[in-house]
Amino acid sequence: MRYAIVVGLLAAVCATAPAVQAQDQREAMRGVARKWQDAVVNVRVSLKVRMSMGGREVQSMDDTVEAVATVIDPSGLTVMSLSSLDPGAMMSRIMGATAQGADKMSIVSEPTDVRIRLSDGKELPATIVLRDQDLDLAFIRPTAKPAAPLVAINLADAASPSTLEDLVILGRLGRVGGWAPSASVYAVAAIMERPRTFFVLNGPAGTGMPAFRSSGKVAGLLTIRQIDPGRMSMFGMMGGTEGAGVIAVVLPAADVLEIAAQATEKR
Repeated sequence: MRYAIVVGLLAAVCATAPAVQAQDQREAMRGVARKWQDAVVNVRVSLKVRMSMGGREVQSMDDTVEAVATVIDPSGLTVMSLSSLDPGAMMSRIMGATAQGADKMSIVSEPTDVRIRLSDGKELPATIVLRDQDLDLAFIRPTAKPAAPLVAINLADAASPSTLEDLVILGRLGRVGGWAPSASVYAVAAIMERPRTFFVLNGPAGTGMPAFRSSGKVAGLLTIRQIDPGRMSMFGMMGGTEGAGVIAVVLPAADVLEIAAQATEKR
């Protein structure tokens, strides 16, 4: 009888262990979000946009883009997706794959004003320090030194995730969402190894956002990987964005840090 009771208790403990571990992991992720949410900021970019077709300008206008970015140095150095800062280049490449000759459309977007909105609502005019088209990175910095050091993620405190591992993605809503911090959990669906390492998540999560392991180590930054898809077929997009040569990825923190060093040198 006693043996049966002991076995039953052990079985109950074993059954509840995974649930407890899952709860502990989510609590750890909530801790990561609380610690680093102020390092995730909004960026408003004013653009001059020119559209041309077959080499002839057909429209020009002013536009505004709001994006999410991540502060990576207390001085205010901030990294974001280049596709958010300069969306015209990406759109031109996609449209170029669907049209040829006189029908080919080109979009040029020129940032004219960049402002970083901190978690407390304060806006800091910023300047573009460095762009990396291959890695879809743009680094910006406040034009004036902040009154106090900003909360900044340490990209050197990093660790690579494994396939099917859950990552917590930190973001920030825009004006409609009251600028509230956000957090999402996505699993690593694939790890690309060529032409370089990228982590691919199992769902959309935006760009410019940091991805963390539950341990608190930063995994990388969400960006866009884009290649020339060549002449895209009429139904190329039915297979998803990959048909247009575009995929959302997490760029490893070490790679972001390497490019950030160049931005620091341009200070």
